[in-house]
Amino acid sequence: MPSRLLGAFLFAVSLVLCCQTTAQDDSGWWISPERINIQVGEDRPLQLLNESAQELQGLTWAVDNPNLAELREEQGRMVLYAKAAGTVRVSASWNSENRFREVTIWPADHPLPKGTTHWGMRPIGRDIDDLPAVPTDNGADIFSLEQNSNATYLRGTLNDGIQLWAWRLPENTRNVDLVFGDWSGGALISANKRQSFTLYDVGKDGKLRWQRSFAGARKSQANNHDRLIQVVSQSPDGNSTTFTALDETSGAQKFQLTVPASLYRQVHVERRQNDLVCGSKTIDMPIKTIPSKIFVGMDGFTYLAFTVSQWTMSAPACKPGELLTANDVDFSRENKLWLWQIHADGTYRSTIVEESKTARPFSVATDVASPTGALIPDGLGGELLSVRWDRMDGTQKLHNSPDELLYRIDAGGNVIYKFPLPQYDGKLQDDMVLGENNSGFLTRGSVLVAFSTETGKELWHWDSNTPEISVFAALADGSCAVKVGDSVLAVGEGQEPRLIAHGDVMINWQGQLFVKHKN
Repeated sequence: MPSRLLGAFLFAVSLVLCCQTTAQDDSGWWISPERINIQVGEDRPLQLLNESAQELQGLTWAVDNPNLAELREEQGRMVLYAKAAGTVRVSASWNSENRFREVTIWPADHPLPKGTTHWGMRPIGRDIDDLPAVPTDNGADIFSLEQNSNATYLRGTLNDGIQLWAWRLPENTRNVDLVFGDWSGGALISANKRQSFTLYDVGKDGKLRWQRSFAGARKSQANNHDRLIQVVSQSPDGNSTTFTALDETSGAQKFQLTVPASLYRQVHVERRQNDLVCGSKTIDMPIKTIPSKIFVGMDGFTYLAFTVSQWTMSAPACKPGELLTANDVDFSRENKLWLWQIHADGTYRSTIVEESKTARPFSVATDVASPTGALIPDGLGGELLSVRWDRMDGTQKLHNSPDELLYRIDAGGNVIYKFPLPQYDGKLQDDMVLGENNSGFLTRGSVLVAFSTETGKELWHWDSNTPEISVFAALADGSCAVKVGDSVLAVGEGQEPRLIAHGDVMINWQGQLFVKHKN
């Protein structure tokens, strides 16, 4: 969902996606949702789930105070109707066992206190990830990927906390990702192995639509408005990168593009550990490709950036096996940072963002530009691309700290500006979102930077004084939501950072905030 759609609603609704269990013994099965708060005149559907996230039938329901609330069966499910303020206990009996759930009913003439939980959903094991579903008729609103000791499950849940279905992954792979919700209201899952991965597309009805396996590793993915699922995959050694477009409904391949490979050619010279030795033949060695993430722009095209390098190390005529010095060896480099604009029919437009060509001694370092990952639309018809400049010699040894910049590229492929990013220690987070009024937010290490997407000028910055932070949403008041440790903060210019929630946060298409609490 575009970040500029996230806004003023952020503090209006607070739902709990995963929560601690209640004091009662709910082993085996339980009433769901939990931690319910509703107002007089509202209703809340209820269901019973077991440890495999299956819904149980054949229950007997009761409420302890009919003056406050009543139960009605509607379309095969029990619904609690709130009549007066207070706290009621709902009980369910199944196979001679009882469970209960306390529900707080608030007056109708006052809004719920800020941060009040509307409902909570219990995970059936380790919660891997949660994503909003694309809104469709009769489809889920939230997807949760969870894993217990026996299997991995995808659960489709409505905004009222009722689980529609639970789908079980038909393999025992433990490394699993919830990739995204597709345009048909379903979800894409990736089961990852050491040398391959398999994509599973589960429809909005909770049934498997298709599966497809790929060699190598999944690097990034996107889903365009033509309902093409697009995947960038890379061989295990990183030397071959492929862009594949699949039909969302059937999983059939529509087209496939191979990213140009990078090559390191050695002419009459070989590297043997730390020595350079005269060689008798020419050796071609591939170089690892570094692609960006992909995104679909407002123009409907998909964008991918990558660097292609052609390096040649050569020595004059010499006796094979003879030891050479670095001064005896010439080293030429040609590096091009490409941006592809990929069309739905498999054609593409290529743009050279940066190009360098040098011929220097083997031991002298030169600058190489490559994408670091982030590539998003600039909101003005172009793109924002994070680029790193590394200084390396012929051994690919780095010299000095790399420089990182943010490039803005217009619709014609022209570079409008290069915005220097702050130096940092630790893991590259490389997160970036768009805000209102042609503003953007990005994070590097402990620093959040707000900038003008139009001019590339810094607007303000904030140092969290923590090892690393990540920005994930822009808010309507000009601030943004930043993940700092286990907390989510709203950070704005000249404002004291304010706590939004503890735990992981997700915002759905209707603008509701879901908080995943950690036990």
